Amino acid sequence: LPSTMPAASPSEPPNESAQMMPNQLAEAFALFYEESKKLESQQADLQEKINQLTQELYDSNHRLGILLNAIPAGVVLLENNLVSLHNPSVLNFLPTIVIGKALTLPLDWQTSIAPGEYLIENAEGRRTIQLVRIDEGTRSIVQIQDITANIRLHQQSQQENRLAAMGKMAASIAHQFRTPLATALLYSSHLCDGKIAADESQEFAQRLRKQLLGLEKLSQDMLRFITNRPRKSELVPITSILQTAEQGIRPLCEEKGVTLRSQMSIAKDQLVNVEQQAIVNALLAILENALEVSEAGQTISITASGNHQRVTIVIDDQGPGIPNAMLESLFEPFSTGHSSGTGLGLAIAKNALEAHRGSIHAENYDGGARFTITLPSMNSL
Repeated sequence: LPSTMPAASPSEPPNESAQMMPNQLAEAFALFYEESKKLESQQADLQEKINQLTQELYDSNHRLGILLNAIPAGVVLLENNLVSLHNPSVLNFLPTIVIGKALTLPLDWQTSIAPGEYLIENAEGRRTIQLVRIDEGTRSIVQIQDITANIRLHQQSQQENRLAAMGKMAASIAHQFRTPLATALLYSSHLCDGKIAADESQEFAQRLRKQLLGLEKLSQDMLRFITNRPRKSELVPITSILQTAEQGIRPLCEEKGVTLRSQMSIAKDQLVNVEQQAIVNALLAILENALEVSEAGQTISITASGNHQRVTIVIDDQGPGIPNAMLESLFEPFSTGHSSGTGLGLAIAKNALEAHRGSIHAENYDGGARFTITLPSMNSL
């Protein structure tokens, strides 16, 4: 069959798009080449920056390594609670530490009065070791150091401060002893007179005994103030200490018509490492002070809270508050606004708490006076 398609004319001009294609390709290749050069330059700059940062990181790690190897404290890096790295000083404390194994403490390390502190015996005698752990995800850093010298320096400073305070209080001490001594001498002279009736003799004897007991308490309080430090600490539930203090003050509150309330927002097994009786006595001194300024119908409140680091105890009363002039000197020896008492109770309480790495703070609030006490709680490594 004959074709129906028209035959191309030999004089028809070439396709215009076909003529432009080589020019466009040339321009595209030129643009590609230019951008490639820019990219190549940027890549070279980036590589140079990477090399610079890599060198800086290497230098930083090198300096850090020199520092870690030089410091006397032991440093351990844990990955998923397994030892991945440590510096040489760790071997002075944990000679059996093994890379890839869990970090374990020697069985002869005894817990001290503060969290993360342990008592050990070695060729240098009794030492105090402190462990501080910082957790960051699956990684942990543990620092181990000997703080024996720091503790001794702190204790020495406290001792010197107490002795200096006792030196400044010489006149107050003489005054504290003078009145009960003079009264005791008066009663004893009546007893020695031999001209008094039997019933009066008995009454004078009782009064003499009361004055002598007061002198004995004053001398004991002064001795406790000077030498106050934990003799033997033990792990005790803080709730047990609070209950003992409550039992000691509750009968006196009931006798005076004062309500004693307590609120324990704290776990029953939360432990503190303390000399129990010393802390009980400190709490009783604060509670007795609150009771002395309270009147019938008022309330003394004890609130306790805590976490894995600290225990906080707040004691509130509804008394007249603490005079502003006394706030700064409230915990100093013989600082008292009452006619009775030695004025040493709060000073001894403060010393006892600070000896256990705790603290005490007094302030006024709308309803009376508030004492805030803190103690370190125990938590495992």
